Amino acid sequence: MPKNIILGITIGIVVIGTARFLWAPLEKTTHYHANWAVYIDDVRLDLSSDRYMEDVSSCYGSGGHVTPESRVHMHLGEQDIVHIHHDGAAWGHLLTNLGLGVGEGFLVFPDGTSLFDTEDKRFTYVLNGQILTSIHNQLISSADRMLISYGSESIDSVLKNQFSGVMSNASEYNDKADPATCSGGHEPLPLLDRLKLAFWG
Repeated sequence: MPKNIILGITIGIVVIGTARFLWAPLEKTTHYHANWAVYIDDVRLDLSSDRYMEDVSSCYGSGGHVTPESRVHMHLGEQDIVHIHHDGAAWGHLLTNLGLGVGEGFLVFPDGTSLFDTEDKRFTYVLNGQILTSIHNQLISSADRMLISYGSESIDSVLKNQFSGVMSNASEYNDKADPATCSGGHEPLPLLDRLKLAFWG
């Protein structure tokens, strides 16, 4: 009798594992892109320096886990493209990773300089052509276009002269391989990793 139980358990494990291997979505990586720009007094803020870039070897933390620093970032000097590695990444997470603080009506820079809404100047946040009051907790979706603008310009001027300058090529990056480990979302998992996920979750 114990042999039959052991055989039944073994067959059950093999059948369930095989079914998970064949039909379950085993790729657990998230990787997509968005476009953005920041304007201060109608001048684009340059975020292309290495200080704001994540090393491509750091796209995933140890053991393949996504860390706060790597779940949303930019790299290779491409300030127009945001790389997202976690479905829960928000625009506030990106700004925090860049050393910037953001909230409704304020922006704080790494050197402590702060900008606040005043009678003459204010923040305007534009996501995909829609005006928002705050972006800190706004989740980043694939191919989003975000503008953060601070100044005295009218909303019409911001939309016409600044938002129109936010690139719209993020979806192209979704379709091509990224450098180094940031390409995780574009390649199938190796066979051994798929087997581990199928049988050990």
